[in-house]
Amino acid sequence: MTTIGQREALRMYGCEVLDPAGLRIGIVGDLFLDDSTEEPAWITVQTGLFGTNETFVPLDGAAFDGARVTVAVSRDVVRRAPFVDTERGDLLQEQEDALQHHYDRIPAPRTSGAVGHRPPGTPGG
Repeated sequence: MTTIGQREALRMYGCEVLDPAGLRIGIVGDLFLDDSTEEPAWITVQTGLFGTNETFVPLDGAAFDGARVTVAVSRDVVRRAPFVDTERGDLLQEQEDALQHHYDRIPAPRTSGAVGHRPPGTPGG
């Protein structure tokens, strides 16, 4: 799987999200960039009846074919992810730390303030 760039990631809104086994997780709801690199780092996936739940999923190891996003984590792991309120617009360090821990990822070096944000001009951004 390859790294997904910002231009490519902007086309993912509303696309179906699958796990590595091809199981449907939901649809892409939002995109969050890493503050230090400005590269896509997280998506939110709308799940549940009528897409009423929204869960953060890392883009590390994800692939995008123009219609579907295949992430590197299983559907069950996504379903058990901690809830993070996205109303503020930024992903706070403690929220990202909880997500990093849940997804067994090495946390990014600490920076001041928020560690993720929506790209300008995007839904919710």
